[in-house]
Amino acid sequence: MPRFWPDDCCLPGMTIVQTPDLVEAPSWSIRPELPVDLDQIHDLHRAAFRGPAEAELVDAVRAGSGFLPELSLVAVAADGSVLGHIMISLVGFDPASEGMARSEVLALAPLAVLPPHWNRGIGTELTRTALEIADQRDEPFVAVLGAPSFYARFGFRPAADEAIHSPYDAAGSAFQVRPLAGASLEPGTVVYPPMFGEL
Repeated sequence: MPRFWPDDCCLPGMTIVQTPDLVEAPSWSIRPELPVDLDQIHDLHRAAFRGPAEAELVDAVRAGSGFLPELSLVAVAADGSVLGHIMISLVGFDPASEGMARSEVLALAPLAVLPPHWNRGIGTELTRTALEIADQRDEPFVAVLGAPSFYARFGFRPAADEAIHSPYDAAGSAFQVRPLAGASLEPGTVVYPPMFGEL
């Protein structure tokens, strides 16, 4: 069972939303990650999660077949400093209907913001931008393990309500799904790659 993560900072799975985003003129912009960002991204996750597990997850996903470069986004300051990072990648999906082959869906994990920049809306904007890009793809939904109070604003709802299961069923309403581009949802099981089980 994964641990919980703080609000608007680090969400490979669960988040606890404690304060609303502050409204301010952003001094940062969002773009896809570049090779020059990789060390900063690694260090950012280590700082946000106070340990190496999520940083190692990012590295493992990036090296795997489910990595989507256009869905690994960073929030950067004017000087190029990486303030936040989000990753959405491909994972498996086994439909409940007999005879249906495994397909692919999307998983949001992880999301992190450097602690000094929490509660500036960076995590919210990274999530919104990533989902806008995901909506242009063909997968039926994106899954996440996180606080409903954070993710409901983006259209996520409890996966159990759609008869969609995962290794995180014990998390209850914290395991959520969001249909992409109006796709209909069918019952089944989200199958995460082994690196997710190491968190």
